[in-house]
Amino acid sequence: MDCEGYKSLLADVKKDEGRDQKDSRYRVKFHWVLARARHYADKTGLAAEEILDAWERCRRYWYMNYYQECKQPEIKDGHVRVFDTVEELQEAVGDSGFRCPHCNGVSTSAYECDSGVELDGKKCDWKVYGLFGHCGNGISVFVKEKVAVQAIFMPLAWEGETA
Repeated sequence: MDCEGYKSLLADVKKDEGRDQKDSRYRVKFHWVLARARHYADKTGLAAEEILDAWERCRRYWYMNYYQECKQPEIKDGHVRVFDTVEELQEAVGDSGFRCPHCNGVSTSAYECDSGVELDGKKCDWKVYGLFGHCGNGISVFVKEKVAVQAIFMPLAWEGETA
């Protein structure tokens, strides 16, 4: 790959390798990222360079933590839905709400539970992001015009369907 994202990621990997030459985790992660960018390219029709550039522009912390299965999941049945535009995504989601995976209530937000369901004496405020966020607790969507994947609560309109 010949793009800014590749150069940025490689520079960070080389820094880490310079500090700890015996640790191969850094190079393994580098190759995982490149393979995952190619996977997204194959599944979306976008260029792998465009995808890697977008990921690197968004990355604000250590690549070893940023690039993970939860954040860049494989695009396969039931896990990631691909849309051309945000408008197309909004039409597919509809306005019936989202299923909170923690309390099973219906939230108006795709990211933070506002269902009003009480658990252990307090209203559920589960979030799709953060330490106990997505990783199996919702669905991911990839929007081509944004070159971005996001975890969201399962839209009620999609319950019982596969991607």
